[in-house]
Amino acid sequence: KDITLEQLAEVAGLNANYLSQLFKKEVGIPVSEYIQRERIEEAKKLLELTDMSLADIGVRLQFNDQSYFTKVFKKHTGMTPRQFRSQNSAAAKNH
Repeated sequence: KDITLEQLAEVAGLNANYLSQLFKKEVGIPVSEYIQRERIEEAKKLLELTDMSLADIGVRLQFNDQSYFTKVFKKHTGMTPRQFRSQNSAAAKNH
């Protein structure tokens, strides 16, 4: 499920702007960047451990389309999801 700053603020009992400022001060990156990094970490796990299609992984992790998923994934990992899977999947390691 997609997570918004407003939802996080409500759970934390804080104003969204204050939470945003506090998060960046404490963690060093904006909330949106943190969430995107976590989505990519989850994508890496799914690519390594499942045979889900790239499109299904993108949809599951709330990326608008496969090309955007690929762009963001490459920004964070230096390779495309397909390259990552071929180098890191359990099936590839067994061959």
